[in-house]
Amino acid sequence: MKHAIFTTALKSCAALVLAACSLPVFANQPVLDAAALEALRNSPDVRVIDIRPPADYGQGHIPGALSAPYGSWRGPAHSPGQLPPLTRLAEQVQQLGLDQNSHAVVVSSGADITDFGAAARVYWTLKYLGLENLSVLNGGMQAWQEAALPLEQTTASVAPSQYEPVLNTAILATQSDVQAQIGNPDARLVDARPKNFFLGEVKAPTASTPGTIQGAVNIEHSLWFEPGTTRVVSQEKAREIAARQFPEMVDDTIAFCNTGHWAATDWFALSELAGVPNVRMYPESLADWTNAATPLPMDNEPSRGSQISNKLKSLFN
Repeated sequence: MKHAIFTTALKSCAALVLAACSLPVFANQPVLDAAALEALRNSPDVRVIDIRPPADYGQGHIPGALSAPYGSWRGPAHSPGQLPPLTRLAEQVQQLGLDQNSHAVVVSSGADITDFGAAARVYWTLKYLGLENLSVLNGGMQAWQEAALPLEQTTASVAPSQYEPVLNTAILATQSDVQAQIGNPDARLVDARPKNFFLGEVKAPTASTPGTIQGAVNIEHSLWFEPGTTRVVSQEKAREIAARQFPEMVDDTIAFCNTGHWAATDWFALSELAGVPNVRMYPESLADWTNAATPLPMDNEPSRGSQISNKLKSLFN
């Protein structure tokens, strides 16, 4: 009997030691799988940020996860990629109890590969606000549920922090920054959209014209996922993809899309997974570029007649 009790106690202690020793391993890892998050989530410094709609959160979420819907991190309808006012973002970060000592893990639905862009965009925003210990749950809630891990419906809360953002402007590109890099051989503009957008065959409602920014290359956001899944590739695989796509390094890489959503995936994969230096994102992207007061340089822009013809075709299809 004593032997059984001793053995059980020994196993419990070993499990606690293993869990405690494993926590630093997950720190500063841009991607966590469900098992890693399960091992980590009870750490007092961990904040699981659920960015799904409130209704989905209410139906079941990771125990202790805090609700911060994706829309609260986005801009107005005409330019969703625009950053909200700094005061609003600072208040949100404080209400989530985040500060320099926190490890924030962003959780989206995992419904499809476009959904990952939401998690990457929130990760990018937190990093822009000066937070460094950040991760994304690979595969989102879909992966968590597939792993049969616990859920709860109780709304979680934490004590607010006093964090004041220290902006990391090195990861942000403005319209003028992009203009300055057009034609620069030491810079690269990366369009993260599907090829038909890049070629000007279709456009987003927020863009005034089809096409892409002059001189851009097309690296579709879908490139960074394991085939047939909603999970991003490993860091090793991301480095292989980046080396294949960009055999020559440049001093500055700027990712963009329609509204800074798909672009967040390209930024995340290149910067956080592949480790490419000096990667920025143009958050407003083509919603901003194509609606500038003075027309800005474009490639793959159809003629006015072609645009009218394509619009008429879409009305009758």
